[in-house]
Amino acid sequence: MNASMEPVVALAFWAGLNLLVTLVLALNVTRHRLRAGVAVGAGNDLELERVVRAHGNNAEYVPGAIVAMTLLALTGTSALTIHCLGGALLLGRLLHAHGIHIIGGDAPPPTRVAGNLLTWSVYGISAVALIASALTQFSG
Repeated sequence: MNASMEPVVALAFWAGLNLLVTLVLALNVTRHRLRAGVAVGAGNDLELERVVRAHGNNAEYVPGAIVAMTLLALTGTSALTIHCLGGALLLGRLLHAHGIHIIGGDAPPPTRVAGNLLTWSVYGISAVALIASALTQFSG
């Protein structure tokens, strides 16, 4: 494989895995909607509301991260960096989805917090890396 393609191949792997998570979360929403007999919204079903938010939150965060990772891969970021970001994103989204289903207590469960922190880290690291890459290209 051409070395310049390694980051893109790494991106394809993590994008595919994160798409599967999104699909599983969407299917879970459908399963809960059928069980609850609710076509739109969550009705008064707390469990349905949680699965809807787990899917929605995932759908809100994953596309932006994948776009950022795509730009990083195309601007010469290493495959190792893409693997680290992709792995952190996947783990963060899985932890968050698990944590959002846990009912009880006033504070969010630790898995939900950890999932958010990992996802936000991917966003922050990607943003800084993209800005740095762009500034380097502008001045070079």
